[in-house]
Amino acid sequence: MENVGGAVAQRTRESIRAASAMRVTTARPRILLVEDDFTLRAYLAELLIQEGYDVVCAADGAEAVARLQRDVTPPAAILLDIMLPRMGGVSFRQVQLRWAGLCDVPTVAMTGTSNAKELSNLQFDAVMRKPVDLDRLVNMLAKLCPQS
Repeated sequence: MENVGGAVAQRTRESIRAASAMRVTTARPRILLVEDDFTLRAYLAELLIQEGYDVVCAADGAEAVARLQRDVTPPAAILLDIMLPRMGGVSFRQVQLRWAGLCDVPTVAMTGTSNAKELSNLQFDAVMRKPVDLDRLVNMLAKLCPQS
């Protein structure tokens, strides 16, 4: 009976190790989605989850900063609405560019306005006009943060 218990314990330890290894190798890239429109935020989050990403959401730049301060690792990419309450996308991006460890995170601006000159100075990896072309967004994210 003692050997059976030992064998079960050994298989359990091996299963835990295998599951841990699987979690590491199947880690999904995490996207920070900063969008104040609840419906659009929920829709984009669901789309990105279906495409294989983990998604963390924030309703404005201030909430995004707070989330990033709590997170241990930076996101693989940031989708950032420009027109936001409290702290807008431009202000958030200015903070991000001065933040060691986050300044190099690929960031895509999403905007319904034509403020291209202001945005060009903020070194976005891409600027997408709203309404967002979902196929283009998915393809862009696949290039910016490829999944292994």
